[in-house]
Amino acid sequence: MKVFLPIILFAHVPVSLVALEYEKDIMPILADKCSDCHSNSGTVKGGFKVDDPKHFADRLAKNNLVIPGDWDASYLFVTLFRPGDHRDAMPPQGKGERLTPEETAMVQLWIAEGATIDGKTGEKGYMPKEGESGFVANVDGRRGTEMTESSLPELAQPREWTNTDGKTITATLLRVEDGVAVLKLANGQVYRYPIVKLSERSKMALNE
Repeated sequence: MKVFLPIILFAHVPVSLVALEYEKDIMPILADKCSDCHSNSGTVKGGFKVDDPKHFADRLAKNNLVIPGDWDASYLFVTLFRPGDHRDAMPPQGKGERLTPEETAMVQLWIAEGATIDGKTGEKGYMPKEGESGFVANVDGRRGTEMTESSLPELAQPREWTNTDGKTITATLLRVEDGVAVLKLANGQVYRYPIVKLSERSKMALNE
């Protein structure tokens, strides 16, 4: 089951002077820890290879694997951020060495800076500072912090959403963008629903 962290809305601002690049900064980390299941030399579970930048770039948008600028909705980061005994953690418990907090923070920073890969950079987002929700480790000083259950932002939970006609569905909010709420149903289907068609109460829930 794919899970996503709740949306955290911040102004889009540059987060470093020199953006991280997948090939130079991120691929060595993932190739070292994830190659048994996601590489040309191993198996290709999930349909993506971490040691093939062009292939990985083609996979970014599929199933929200990586959403440039939006690390808390990027499946790659969410699964790496999970505690090791979580059923959706990557690598799965007993299947490989976990990324260190610093390595996880590097992936987070790469996404926040626009997920540069194959020479292309997407929209930039926000990198949390120490003490803020979503903080993992200090990347610049390479000073790690322990990832504990209490340090994780709460998961977005399914809830009822009602439209202006009074019809109700139960779904999980993935994100808000361009005047639409992106909602995921229990069966995995994802819908982009116009915010103007939501009831006033559901509109308020978007900011909770």
